[in-house]
Amino acid sequence: MEEHRVSPPEDIQYVDTDHAVRDRELFNQIAEKYCRKDLLPATRHARKHRLFQTLKAVQMSSKADVLEVGCGAGFAAKYLEGRVGSYCGVDYSEKLIHYARVHNSGPEIEFVASNIKDFQPGKSFDLIFAIGLLHHFDDLDSMLKSTIGLLKPGGWFVANEPQPGNPLISFARRVRKSIDANYSAEQKELTAKSLRSACERAKLSSVQIVPQGLFSTPFAEVPLHPQWLFAPISNLACFTDKFVERLPAKVFHKLTWNLVVAGKRQVHKG
Repeated sequence: MEEHRVSPPEDIQYVDTDHAVRDRELFNQIAEKYCRKDLLPATRHARKHRLFQTLKAVQMSSKADVLEVGCGAGFAAKYLEGRVGSYCGVDYSEKLIHYARVHNSGPEIEFVASNIKDFQPGKSFDLIFAIGLLHHFDDLDSMLKSTIGLLKPGGWFVANEPQPGNPLISFARRVRKSIDANYSAEQKELTAKSLRSACERAKLSSVQIVPQGLFSTPFAEVPLHPQWLFAPISNLACFTDKFVERLPAKVFHKLTWNLVVAGKRQVHKG
């Protein structure tokens, strides 16, 4: 496969904001604790469920070159093993990337410690995905422009994001921000309208919004004990969500914890 270097658009100047620096420092500080989410059965099952339900929104070949932005400790590489051609994970937390390299490396798997806006992989990708990342960016438009620039023409970008549609869920998130030192207090909630607008400004076509996570999302984020009790409850929540998420989006789109947004990089003709 022919490779070519992809550089950020020339009209964008990238400088880490104070917010970005604080976020990176936070994730470096909590890296070891953060990794436990994918090591405990209850949270691992819910996080795998969220990943696969997110990727259902796009067309993905078993030979696809895939990039995950904000890959954390890289567990998605293992969850996708055998389902994609190659996987590259990028995260600006050096400690999370160190963990990913030690524990989740494998054939056709690469991890890079970098801000996505500075990332130059020397190739482009069939699919780029991000789980719970976009709301961390103050400059979402520039982040999306640089990310979409790494897609092959016709390639897909897909993200899973928390949404403020359900007031009870928004209240729960505000409470968590105030009491959980490991939860970034600066993150935002993006509405379906704002997600669609951002993707359209980034010149993505065929933009679609899908609600995701009615019962399973809390298990993906908060390790609960004892595991022998909560692991089967998490499995049941994921199983139930698989059926609920097949319903027409208008039935429950304001009830879910998350939204999946997906769009395709346009193919320029001529």
